[in-house]
Amino acid sequence: MGTDQPSPGLVLVADDVLVNLEVLSSTLESAGIEVCVATDGPMVLERLEYETPDLILLDVTMPGMTGFDVCERLKSRPATASIPVIFTTAHAEVSDKLRGFRLGAVDYVTKPFEREELLARVKTQLALRGALTSLARKNAELEREIEERAAAQGALARLKDELERRVAERTDALGRVVAELEGTVERRTRELQRANERFALELAGRQALEEARAALQAQVIAAQAARLAELSTPIIPIDDQILIMPLIGAIDEERAQGLVDAATLGVSARRAAVMILDITGVPQVDARVAETLARAARAVRLLGARVVITGIRPDVARELVALGAEMEGVVTQSTLQGGIAYAMSKTGASPHRAPAHAARG
Repeated sequence: MGTDQPSPGLVLVADDVLVNLEVLSSTLESAGIEVCVATDGPMVLERLEYETPDLILLDVTMPGMTGFDVCERLKSRPATASIPVIFTTAHAEVSDKLRGFRLGAVDYVTKPFEREELLARVKTQLALRGALTSLARKNAELEREIEERAAAQGALARLKDELERRVAERTDALGRVVAELEGTVERRTRELQRANERFALELAGRQALEEARAALQAQVIAAQAARLAELSTPIIPIDDQILIMPLIGAIDEERAQGLVDAATLGVSARRAAVMILDITGVPQVDARVAETLARAARAVRLLGARVVITGIRPDVARELVALGAEMEGVVTQSTLQGGIAYAMSKTGASPHRAPAHAARG
């Protein structure tokens, strides 16, 4: 019995050589990937006006507008800046590759390419795109839930104000009743007693409402804390053996312990062979962050898995050396892409490569 599988994504293939378009399209479609095509730079920009792909395979040499020009135009527009671009070209010079990466490309594949290598690179970028999209959606859902909780708290505050107003009105009424009953002591006593009883009931109701509001507020805070803790240490599986934990924002003492626990639980639950800790989103690496990374690495290695730390910028490397961080046995990479490539090489995730027969770029 079959089950519906979600589409792996839409890839826009841009090349002015029809043979190349056919080879690239058939390679991707054979893997179940949806494909749309463009034969020059202006056609790429036109298609993006009404269709947003998850990845663009972009030839460098095209008439009128080069692939470099198209990439620069895409990255300058907020609506298309986040779409990942992989250059597919026969230009293998280092200067061309560096130019492509400086313009914002996520990868650079030279022709003739190997079919399995191209599919592996495309699938990796589509998986990352899907993971980032899912994370952004969860963040939006959390923000919406926080807004709803804030609105509920506002409603409770308004209800409290209304209750206080009513109590004040009843108190004024009680004063008037006392003034009117001064002539008869017995009647005054009875009326005052009944008024006091009503007042006591109202106060009891107010106290019960305050307790209910406090309990609801505690539940809201606990739910928010749980959701934030879950989102602060997300684990993204690349395949059955490779996990990625992207770290974003500052790491305090409480979050540091949660990070170590999440890393060990994730490796243990999935029986992963490689855990990638990506610190690209950590703004500052101090002694606490260095110790957290070392603890997480030791814990993951005790479970038999390899540890790769990515996002090592030059300033981060200097800071880790200055802090004397114990990183023995830990592989470091400057980029997440490099970490994934290393992990795949160690787990055998990349299948046997069979070259395709694309022409020039």
